Amino acid sequence: MSVLDLALALEQWLSDYYDSGDPAVLREPEAERLAERLYYSFDWYAPISGMVETAQAVNAAVLLADFHWRRCEDAISREDEISREDAGRAGWLYHLVCGFAPHLVPEAVLDTYERDGDRIGDTASASRLAAYVAQGVELLKEAEATGDLRLLEDAAALCLFAARVNPRRDLLWAESLVTLGNVFTRAYEYTGSEGALDRAFDVTKKGGEAIPEGDPYRWHYCSGFGHIALRVFQHTGDLDTLESGVRVLREAAYGPYRGTLGRGVVLTNLSAALMAQYARTGRAESAKEAFEAQSQAVAITPRDHAQLPSRLVNLAGLVGNHPGVVAPDGDPHDMAVTLLEDALSLLPEGNPDRSGCLYQLAVALRARSAARNDPSDLAAAVKASRAAVAAGGAGDYRRSMLLTGLARSLGAYAAHFSVPGALDEAVEALQEALTVLPDKHPDRPDALTELGMMLERRFEDAGNPTDRELAFRLLSDAYGCETAPAEARARAAAAAADIKAAAEDFAGATEWYADALEQLELTAWRGLTRADRERLIARFPSLVADAAGCAVRAEQAERAVELLEQGRGILIAQALETRTDHAEVHEQASELAVRLRHVLDELEQLPDGPYRTAGWERQDHWRADERRAALAREREKVIKEIKALPELSGFLEPPSFAYLRAAAARGPVVFLTASVHGCAALLLTGEGVRALRLDLSHAELALRATLFLAALDPGHPPLAAHDTILETLAWLWSAVAKPALEALGHTQPMDPGGDGPRLWWCPTGIFTLLPVHAAGIHEEDGNGDTVPDRVVSSLTPTLRALLHARERRRPPAGPDTRGLVVAVPATPDWRDLPAAEEEARAVHRRHPDARLLIGPGATTPTVLEALTHCSWAHFACHGAQDIAEPSRAALILHDGPLTLRDIVGLRLPHAELAFLSACESSRGGVVLADEAISFAAALQLAGFRDVLGTLWSIDDSLAPVVADLVYENLSRRNAPDPASALHAALRTARARHPHAVVNWASYVHVGP
Repeated sequence: MSVLDLALALEQWLSDYYDSGDPAVLREPEAERLAERLYYSFDWYAPISGMVETAQAVNAAVLLADFHWRRCEDAISREDEISREDAGRAGWLYHLVCGFAPHLVPEAVLDTYERDGDRIGDTASASRLAAYVAQGVELLKEAEATGDLRLLEDAAALCLFAARVNPRRDLLWAESLVTLGNVFTRAYEYTGSEGALDRAFDVTKKGGEAIPEGDPYRWHYCSGFGHIALRVFQHTGDLDTLESGVRVLREAAYGPYRGTLGRGVVLTNLSAALMAQYARTGRAESAKEAFEAQSQAVAITPRDHAQLPSRLVNLAGLVGNHPGVVAPDGDPHDMAVTLLEDALSLLPEGNPDRSGCLYQLAVALRARSAARNDPSDLAAAVKASRAAVAAGGAGDYRRSMLLTGLARSLGAYAAHFSVPGALDEAVEALQEALTVLPDKHPDRPDALTELGMMLERRFEDAGNPTDRELAFRLLSDAYGCETAPAEARARAAAAAADIKAAAEDFAGATEWYADALEQLELTAWRGLTRADRERLIARFPSLVADAAGCAVRAEQAERAVELLEQGRGILIAQALETRTDHAEVHEQASELAVRLRHVLDELEQLPDGPYRTAGWERQDHWRADERRAALAREREKVIKEIKALPELSGFLEPPSFAYLRAAAARGPVVFLTASVHGCAALLLTGEGVRALRLDLSHAELALRATLFLAALDPGHPPLAAHDTILETLAWLWSAVAKPALEALGHTQPMDPGGDGPRLWWCPTGIFTLLPVHAAGIHEEDGNGDTVPDRVVSSLTPTLRALLHARERRRPPAGPDTRGLVVAVPATPDWRDLPAAEEEARAVHRRHPDARLLIGPGATTPTVLEALTHCSWAHFACHGAQDIAEPSRAALILHDGPLTLRDIVGLRLPHAELAFLSACESSRGGVVLADEAISFAAALQLAGFRDVLGTLWSIDDSLAPVVADLVYENLSRRNAPDPASALHAALRTARARHPHAVVNWASYVHVGP
């Protein structure tokens, strides 16, 4: 141990003594050995010269004198004999301390010195103390440039001295501690010493408390504390510490100190902390702000500045991890590689930042290879990863990260090239990475998962069963880390399930997939914006399908239904939680129910859509994010209290099959599922559920969906598109719909004049992209055999949404409640809809008391306000859906889009029916298919019991015809339900226009 290590260790014993008040602490053998070693580290009789030697000697003397003096006091209190060694050393060492810091010498000792005429020094002047701190700063800079740890020890001694001998607790004292914190932080980064990190946090926090608000030095504290908070988070995973660091770094970066020369440091630290926040929580705004901050840091850093390489490295890492667009005019992967090669050219061999640069270079090369499906970069990635590990050395605090990077590079290389031993080397690197990670380190679950997946790859390559057994055990351990982020646990459980499924243990796979789905729900944390929750859910695109597929293979049809409801429509379930009265909690714990209601209401009212956040400043988003996170934590706290009550232990647990089967009370519900484990229709009736295995593969279904989507593209040749759609409908009939209907007993066409049997389709995954409700053999004369000939179809996003729509109690309509009719016949940048105005006026003629908004009157704020008072609504306008980002679904109004995100937060208590005579208004997305994100589904969540919409573009001339037929059916004395009214209208339209299958087949009903 160095002199500094010995001194700090002895200081900890003294701290324990002061905390406990127990003098026995100082008589522990280990404490005595430390004191002895520290005492004999100095020649106390030799003259002291130089700032560093003085600081080291005085620091040690202060601690040793205090140690021996307190032991003397203890002996006196016990009426025991005082040790000559304790008395002699205390007297001699205090004599040395007295020359620099008399305030640290006990009064009894000072009195003795005065009586003996010994010299008592003056309190150190501010200029002298400032000189010690300044020298410490210079040594720190030199250590950063050379990596010499001895310089860090000397810098720490100088700053400790300046803080210890200063009795004033003034700004200079604070500066000493903040600088000392920076020194300890570097010591941690160079050696991995946990003690150095703990001391860095403690001394910096203590120093910050002494700095007045508004003082120019505060930005130094903010920068240092933020950097240390990031390192603590990386070591412990404590999110609260990280967020406290982000707050102070923002204060420094955007506060009154922004013009200081050190702004680049602050911006870099802020960027790193924000990226850690993004990686842990998925909050995209953190990543965007991080990129902006780091770009500014690089822009203001001179070419010859020592910190430019590390800032270039950080910027390159942000380019690779950014969730948005960072290089609109170029390739982001090329940009990242160029930045890193530039940084590497500025870092000489032996520089401690070189390992991190090489690591990031390997990451960028792998990413570029994956994006271009070009393995040519992978050899360079392996070379960079190996160099990173070598440059880091055994004591690098990032060693586990460097080794994991090497394993990833080797794994990627082995996937493209036959390289003997590559997977073996990758496994060895990951095994070593685990050995240097403490059991409770936040990175350990990911390291376990990485190793488990790499071992499974090696099993698939070589067939050694020991590898698979160990892989499963490691993944189980990773999932078992309860302090790990939910996303990490979900990934581990899903990988364990994959192994079980590959071994054809479908029952075991089902339960592991269930564990993964539970963690996926937690990953989509209510403390995030909707966009962030969507992004996190999208990282597990096949999870729920694989879970249901394995349950079907395990002959657990009821379990398959439960898992589909647990893992699909997570965002819908969160919205329904807010819209449910939770009567059972009111009955058992009314106070908790009220608290939960307040939290949920405020969570939903926080602005989250583009219309409600238009014009916000950056600070407004910060405040909203912090409030959302605080409310989410409060929600978790209240729910935990509720679940602690024996009668409510199952509160908000995933719904059971016994509850879900009620959704089939008015007719069967058909789930359509597809995964690599098979395709099936789950036929839910009042008697139970039956799994019908479908004779098609996941690959065939994906191909059919791809061809169908291509046909819907506006640029596709019309005749070819028409043929593809008809072929798809015919294929869906033979492969999917007909087997399902016949299994349910619907073997013949319905009576044309009577009410047809109802059936609800609940497609999942790839099936959500296909129009199963219109499947059939559509002949040119309007005849054939089709789904509409046998049943009245509706769609439902989930069973819970269907049950909620049926069970919801609506208050009586108020005097202002009426219908709403909206038409936008002309919109800039969109083709005109000449029939839209006449369609709207025809509806209005049927309902003259409805509010009519046409053209310029149909603006977003006006429509949103009108929706809050309406009982039904009709829209005749353009609709748009982005299947890659379905939450961008919108109706195009006069002043721009009314988006799905503007709708989802609404509560429309009187709403009954919405007719969306607009293109793609019921269409979901390829991404997040199992979240059933469409404008129609959003309106149903907002309160509309029944929604009529479309899956693709509709003909402007046919739309008024269909609308008029629907409203005519609804106006009859014995009016049918909206689903039957739409069904009858479409059959009439089919009879009149037998060749227009593509136009009428787009219409669907969503609701109960």
